[in-house]
Amino acid sequence: MADNTISSEAHAESEIAKYSRRFYWLTFILFAFRLFLSQYLDLTPDETYYWELSRQPDFSYYDHPPMVAWLLALIRLLPGETQLHIRILTVAGTAFVSWMLFAVGRDWLKNPKAGFWAVVMLNFTPAGMALGFITTPDTPLVIFWSLGIYAFLKAINDERDRWWIVTGIALGFGALSKYNMIFFVPGVAIVILSFKRYRHLVKTRRYWLMVLLAALGTLPIIYWNMQHDWISFKFQLDQRLAGNTRSMLQNIGEFVGGQLGTIGLTLWPVLWFAAISNAYFAFRRDDENRFFLAWLTLPALLFFTQTGLKSKVEANWPQIAYISAMLLAAEWVCQKGKGRRRIYWVIGPSAFLAVVAVIQAITLVLPLPPKADISLRLHGWRQMGEILKQVDQRTGNKLLFAGQGATLTTLTGYYAKLPSDRIAEIVSTGNFKVWQKDKHLEAGSDMIFVDDNNYSEALNWATRFNSHSAESFEIFAAGKKIRTINVTHMKDLKEPMAFHR
Repeated sequence: MADNTISSEAHAESEIAKYSRRFYWLTFILFAFRLFLSQYLDLTPDETYYWELSRQPDFSYYDHPPMVAWLLALIRLLPGETQLHIRILTVAGTAFVSWMLFAVGRDWLKNPKAGFWAVVMLNFTPAGMALGFITTPDTPLVIFWSLGIYAFLKAINDERDRWWIVTGIALGFGALSKYNMIFFVPGVAIVILSFKRYRHLVKTRRYWLMVLLAALGTLPIIYWNMQHDWISFKFQLDQRLAGNTRSMLQNIGEFVGGQLGTIGLTLWPVLWFAAISNAYFAFRRDDENRFFLAWLTLPALLFFTQTGLKSKVEANWPQIAYISAMLLAAEWVCQKGKGRRRIYWVIGPSAFLAVVAVIQAITLVLPLPPKADISLRLHGWRQMGEILKQVDQRTGNKLLFAGQGATLTTLTGYYAKLPSDRIAEIVSTGNFKVWQKDKHLEAGSDMIFVDDNNYSEALNWATRFNSHSAESFEIFAAGKKIRTINVTHMKDLKEPMAFHR
């Protein structure tokens, strides 16, 4: 009996060592590769929008909580102003999240193999590959979400305060990152209420420390909204989650198609299966760890699926729910006696899509229609910046540059190296609604208007000026034209003009 125990412990230590080595090698390779991508590929329009938020720090913003902007503002204190200043947050953050996933699999599921394959799932989906180096509010969200998973599993059987404090900090900082952090709360509540041995925790100091720290994270957002007529909450409820006029079939088709395309044809249904089955069977087995992971997944998935029946759900919105489900799916994939078949058919299609997406992003080799090729969002903006720098120099480095759309405006600001007070969004979208609330252009002023050959409002605005001149510039990448940038110099404004609809 003693020999069997020693042998079992030795095997467990060997498994931990083997998969730890694999994890560290994989993470190092991906880290280095993402550093290359960060510099090689242009920033996405959304990234420059968050960069502009970081140039104008505030307690919160119109469309997002402030954490991504705060962290970028801190990183921008480092010398220089490169793309890596924006993307290092995500490159390093993804490595941290990978480590958290592996640690949960190793320490709480007692399955380092599952922890490793969960990390593979995280990194080798199209969404995971992109979000592994592109900075969005999902970056700090997933950092604090994954920290919260590990901390709560540590805290729930610890009578000391420390891990409850860490959980509360993770919840508070997660709330400051993205509103989706609210879906972490049901997982915590359901575990505590479902297992009799944990119900007493609601009467303990450590539990209320966690609640207090989590609540503190919402105060800057609430304070900012109080000062701005609650516009952020109205935007989320009235616009992002509001119903549309399309049929339910069209909405759900777009939702499912988005998830299959970003997660994978086989992995996405397996994540659902793993979450639902563990929500039931883990409770029957009195297994709070897997039960918690399942109920971290299901509230967000159910909410966005229900929302997807009546309105548009962006493909990235439910992504945070899959983090914990990946651990459960990895366990199922790695079950003894199943060989590598499950790994191949569950992870293989996602990895294939991820690799194709990266190749396309780097080379643009696939002849996709421009409107369908989201890789084009990673190209051509540096060229545009050089053009706009020349325009700025030619007009005396003093004119206001107005863009058509918040993201094109911030791309203009970043790549043309313009200060915040010399860029404006022509009709105040995004946080420009706040920045430009009382902004006017004085009569007699000139303005540079920039659009990217979508429906252009240049001629409509030009009528407010006494004259104008326009130029068009074709932008190329990988030997093919990817867009046209129109630059209109509007001269001698007839009467003061406000920047709002």
